[in-house]
Parts: sequence; C-alpha cells; structure tokens
Amino acid sequence: MDSIISTFHLDWQIMIAQLINFSIVVFVLWFFVFKPLGAKMTERTKTIEKSLEEAKAIAANLQQSEEKKLAAIRAAQEQGQQLINEARQLADSERQKSLAATQSEVKKIVEAGKVQLNQEKQNAILAVKKEAADLVVAATKKVLTDIITQPIDEKLVAQSLAKIKTAKPGEAE
Repeated sequence: MDSIISTFHLDWQIMIAQLINFSIVVFVLWFFVFKPLGAKMTERTKTIEKSLEEAKAIAANLQQSEEKKLAAIRAAQEQGQQLINEARQLADSERQKSLAATQSEVKKIVEAGKVQLNQEKQNAILAVKKEAADLVVAATKKVLTDIITQPIDEKLVAQSLAKIKTAKPGEAE
C-alpha cells in the first residue's frame, strides 16, 4: 500500500480535508438546492396530478354535454317526425272530406241530369205521339176521304188517339 501512496502521491491529511470539503458541499447542496428542488418537484407533481384530474373532469363534463346534446337532438327529431305525421293525418283527413264532398256533388249533378233527361224523354215522347196522331189523322183523311163519312172518320181518329195515349213509351204498335 505504501507503493500506491507514493506512486499516486496521496496524503492522508489532504484526503481528510477533501472529505470534509466534500461533506460541506453535499450538506450545502442538500440544504439549499436538493431540498427546495425536491419540494418544488413535489409541488409540481401535485399540480400536474391536479391538472390531470381536472382534465378528466372536463372530459367527463364534455361527454355528458355531448350526450345531452344528442338526447336533445333525438327529442327534436322525434317531435319533428310527430308533427310531420300529424300533418299527414290532417292532410289525409281533409283529402277524404274533400273527396266525399266532391262525390256527393257529382251524385247530385248525375241525379239532376237523370231527372232532366227523363223529363226531356217524356216531352219528346209526347211530342212524337202528338205528331204521330197528326200524321195518322192526315194519312187517314187522304186514304179514306172517299170511303168514310164524317161520323166514321171521327170514330177512327178517336180510337187511334186512344191507342197512342195508352201505349207505353218504347213499345212498337
């Protein structure tokens, strides 16, 4: 060991002095640097953890807000769909009422047309009967002017008119 001490020129007094200096430097660094630095690091760690917790709370609030927004949108969509369905039902109801009123009006018009047609048919039949009677009388006069006398002529005309009046419309004689 003496050879190592003499080779490296080690002095035990200098070594003790350096050890005391090193201890003083470590103590000063510990008391003025590492301890405040450790406190600051602990404080910073707590601040970061608190910020992380707040960020999680904000994320949870954001998620809840998003869910509420989606629920409100769904409710608005359902209400809108309900309004659309009610409008469709109202439109169908109004269309049915309008259709019923139109059908009723068409029936009235058709009935009035049928009545008018029957009346015109009756008038036409009466006119045809009258004209036919006039023609029968005229034809009978021409044919029978030489053969028949006045009383026979009147009797034949009366019989022909009676047959025409009692005949039903559309019957052939």
